[in-house]
Amino acid sequence: MVSQLRAQGCVAVRGFGGCGVAGSGGLGLLPKQWQFGANYRYFKSYKHFKGKDEQYERLLKQTQVINHSNTLDLSAAYGLTPRWQLNVNVPVLYTDRSSYYEHGGQTATFAGARKSSTAAGLGDARIGVSRWLWNPVSHSSTNLSVGLGLKLPTGNWNVKDSFYNILVTDPQTLVSVRQTQYRPVDQSIQLGDGGLGLALELQGFWEMTHGLFAYANAFYLVNPRGVNGTLTNRKITVSVPGNPIPQVFTNEYMCSVPDQYAARFGFLSQSQMAGLSVSLGLRMEGVPVRDLLGESLGFRRPGYTIAAEPGLNYMKGKTTFNFNMPIALYRIRSQSVTDKQVQDATGVSRNGDAAFADFLISVGVSFRLSAPKAKNILYN
Repeated sequence: MVSQLRAQGCVAVRGFGGCGVAGSGGLGLLPKQWQFGANYRYFKSYKHFKGKDEQYERLLKQTQVINHSNTLDLSAAYGLTPRWQLNVNVPVLYTDRSSYYEHGGQTATFAGARKSSTAAGLGDARIGVSRWLWNPVSHSSTNLSVGLGLKLPTGNWNVKDSFYNILVTDPQTLVSVRQTQYRPVDQSIQLGDGGLGLALELQGFWEMTHGLFAYANAFYLVNPRGVNGTLTNRKITVSVPGNPIPQVFTNEYMCSVPDQYAARFGFLSQSQMAGLSVSLGLRMEGVPVRDLLGESLGFRRPGYTIAAEPGLNYMKGKTTFNFNMPIALYRIRSQSVTDKQVQDATGVSRNGDAAFADFLISVGVSFRLSAPKAKNILYN
């Protein structure tokens, strides 16, 4: 019972354990019982934020970065006991990213051109176990599940593509020419982060009254690794008051392996139509400025988004379908470690930007094998 989510933009949250809401027996998998699932998600990120302020001028000038992200999560769960189950998730991704600044930019003498880079393939897989704290048979109206898993570095964290119109100066002749270079794509569309992570999950529900549930779940990914070696071609040179020699900040020269977090809370109501339920909740997900364990060096876009999340769920026999569409309410790109370092050195406020989506579309299906006919069991 694993439902993966992905952040709506350049703040790259790569996975989130889903919440199961139930109303009767059959909440847990039986011993040796399998459940398989597939979930497809799409978003388009294009609105840039610095802190909590949107950069409207990027849209007016058409200089915004645009990410079209497609993710297919394939999942399997295996019942060990009625309370314990094994969960496996394997994502497959395809993301297209178009921009000006990565392909020569725009200057007074160079008009520039919007070009694209892409990343496609297997993402970071997860394997873990989860346990219902109370017997699902006797606690079918209120229960809490805890999960522990490993996030494996199965996704390529150094995907490369062609970048055009890159200005390069010959060190011998000092003549500058524009050329095509083959180099790593932006961190936001890399297939993986290169870290072995520890995933902590909580999910629970409470039947407030007949057919009306409150649900909540939380996820935190601990990524102890500092940087993964993927180059970003980022170097910041600034003038420091009282120092005639410009100061160079190289912290963002490689990609960071950041922690990630997410949480959801809401309500789900069974409708008069058999098997159909509707839900509405809030969802928050993001990347912290600093990690819980290990170094917090390298390039990352810390920040978070808060979204309203309406959804539909329909169950027919052993098959469950779900549709969710988180709609962004609040987006913030936080100051990174480097932003704060530069600000402290220069005394000038600094905050990098990130592009976010307005909404995300998520469609999923799950199917249980060798299960008795389920009644009033709803999964997100």
